[in-house]
Amino acid sequence: MPPHAASDAAAPTKGRPGLTMLAALAGLFITLLDVTVVNVALPTIRDDLDTSFTDLEWIANAYLLALGVFIVTAGRLGDIHGHRRIYVLGVVTFLAGSLICGLAGDITVLHAGRVVQGIGGAVVIPLTLAIIYTNFDGPLRARGIMLWGAVGGLATALGPLIGGFLVQHIGWESIFLVNLPIGAVVIAATLMAVEDKRRPENEPRPPMDVLGLLSISIALFCLNLALVNGHGWGWTSGRVLGLLAAAVVMLVAFLVVEARSASPIMDLSWFRRPSFGGSAVAGFLLGAGMFSIIFYLSIYLQNGLHLSAQATGVRLLPLTLMLIVGAPLGGRLVAKSGPRVALGATLALMAVGIALFTLIDPDGDAGSWVRLLPGMLVCGLATGVAMPIVSELTVSTAPQNQVGVASSVGTMLRQVGNAMGVAIMGTLMSIQINQAEDEVTGLRKAGTLTPDAARHIGGRAVAHALQHAAWYGAAVTLLAALLVFRFVSSRPPAAEPPAQPKDDVRLPAYTQR
Repeated sequence: MPPHAASDAAAPTKGRPGLTMLAALAGLFITLLDVTVVNVALPTIRDDLDTSFTDLEWIANAYLLALGVFIVTAGRLGDIHGHRRIYVLGVVTFLAGSLICGLAGDITVLHAGRVVQGIGGAVVIPLTLAIIYTNFDGPLRARGIMLWGAVGGLATALGPLIGGFLVQHIGWESIFLVNLPIGAVVIAATLMAVEDKRRPENEPRPPMDVLGLLSISIALFCLNLALVNGHGWGWTSGRVLGLLAAAVVMLVAFLVVEARSASPIMDLSWFRRPSFGGSAVAGFLLGAGMFSIIFYLSIYLQNGLHLSAQATGVRLLPLTLMLIVGAPLGGRLVAKSGPRVALGATLALMAVGIALFTLIDPDGDAGSWVRLLPGMLVCGLATGVAMPIVSELTVSTAPQNQVGVASSVGTMLRQVGNAMGVAIMGTLMSIQINQAEDEVTGLRKAGTLTPDAARHIGGRAVAHALQHAAWYGAAVTLLAALLVFRFVSSRPPAAEPPAQPKDDVRLPAYTQR
């Protein structure tokens, strides 16, 4: 048995497992919801605050940038000072940002509120998984991780529907203020039920690796800033190339610091474990493929088929419902075939589903959205199956006293992958939009341009852009499947003892019966 194995075991709850689960899942829901809920509110915010398109982009980007920069720091703080304490602090920070956004009277205040929200989200999102993993064991842990993956997918998919309803019937401020009562319930449930994983009394608290945190935070800041601004600034511009170069330099610095640190943020040998490294790369590519395409599905429905925000959310419900169907299936598939086959086959199916989005009619009207149904059904099912498997592999193959930072690393990689995917798909869309603008300009000069013609040309451009993005997303997801088949092991826990990091390969908890 490894040192401190008993202390690393899942701590029992205070007899209120339902409240513990509520604390984690409700916190995850509101923080992930705020990634997508703002998208449908942007036109209304633009009219209300009389702001530019660039300022609108930063309503989304400010949240994602802060989330990406602070997420590893948050996970490490949770492991050192206790997940419960840091989690509550994160929820309070997120709610403070939500209040600032909801009361914002100008775009600068709104941007500031989104940064504060992002810092809170960076704490909350990874620690929700850490809380489930350290507060439960056996079947309850398996059920919690399954629900964690399902709720994460639901929050992302339901964003347009919830946002559209709130904006249409109450106002754009409500998409932020609705977090306050939910967050209050999360804090109360956390204080009442969540247990911190305790260290042995004779074990000193590890020091914070300040140089490691600074170097990885700067690297993430530069990388995310380059990705979210690459389209606007130009991918070959000095600013973007400089940021990318700085990100590489700081990442190398982080690796050097971690290799020499007596108390590193993460043990780099984790990545030599096939299941951790394989699941981390799969998570990155999942963000770059599937999670990115969801964003552009919303754009296609609104700008390509000219549906309202609320109608867009309704059309995305099939994908959401299939997430619920798929989530319980992951454990069964892993139990039968092991994580390699279960995850690899699911990602391959997801790639097929994304490719089905190319079946859309570029000249279609609002009724042609049904062509998206095959892809949404397949992708929703596959995402519901894949998310719990990826999450479980990430935390189960890391040391038990570092599940917070392990969860942070997994979430960070998915977020960076998502930022990269959105940037690449945005570039593909920009090419199509520029061609459409040239066509509109030509018709205008010829005196034959009509409003219907301009509307049709714009919708067709968005449809073609979605088709190109779908082929990209399918290729990326298929690559993830191949890497999983190559690196993730399906050997049982007894095959390789965890004392040997490079061979520490364990089946997810929900395979144990």
